[in-house]
Amino acid sequence: MYYYIQKLKTSQSFTDVLIIGGIFLVYFITLIFTGPETAIIIMGLLVFIYGLYSLTVFNVTRNKGYLVVTLFQFSMALLCGSVALSFSTGYNMLIPIFLLPTLFFGIWMINLAINKKGKWRGREILELTAMPVDELADSYTGRPFPAGVIEGTRADMLAFGRFTSKNLIALTYLEPEKVVFLPVMTGREYGMLFRGRSDYADETWVSFDNDGNVAVNISMDDYLHYREELSFDQLCESLGELFIEFFSLFRRGEGARVIDRIDALGLSSFS
Repeated sequence: MYYYIQKLKTSQSFTDVLIIGGIFLVYFITLIFTGPETAIIIMGLLVFIYGLYSLTVFNVTRNKGYLVVTLFQFSMALLCGSVALSFSTGYNMLIPIFLLPTLFFGIWMINLAINKKGKWRGREILELTAMPVDELADSYTGRPFPAGVIEGTRADMLAFGRFTSKNLIALTYLEPEKVVFLPVMTGREYGMLFRGRSDYADETWVSFDNDGNVAVNISMDDYLHYREELSFDQLCESLGELFIEFFSLFRRGEGARVIDRIDALGLSSFS
């Protein structure tokens, strides 16, 4: 981690914590009014539904952190079902069978969370983008910005897209004539994952077309997250150069350096 002046306004997202808290709140309310058997069934059902969401994210990104979370949630849902069944049948041998993987995946999940393996990195991308930009004024304009050219095949772009999605650097949209990368800030993933695949025009994105041309757009919402009114053209140019640099490192087999550079910012897991 190294020292730098943050140019984005301070923000934290506790969406996951609120969802988990909501599940426990429903459990305790149900426990009070209907008893433990119904409460544990409801809890298992809610955890299972949350697991379906995590599975969807894994299918989109192939991120290992979300796979572990999915396995934990499904194991916990089965554990809840086993406990509920024991109320009517007595001790259930399935309880220890599902308890062990629940504990195993739970500990693994905490370890991955500490190491930010399930953190969306959009905030880091926007901070890295603003680092070389000092000039003020030059207000926001909602138009794509040409930001250079890359050397590489479409296969290289697709492989890079899998890399950025897997590491939650950006969601990747594949189109016949280009590959589009959308950096996602923590807390915004819920809306971004379930929107139309082509409905990204007003978001922050970087695109590589099949001829290697790079285009950039920074959304008004993300632009207003900066503390100062930075030069919009310089921000777009910087974001394009950042993805060109990341792409070059990835092509050379140095994708780990991309992750190291992002991790070096030392931002909170909730940012």
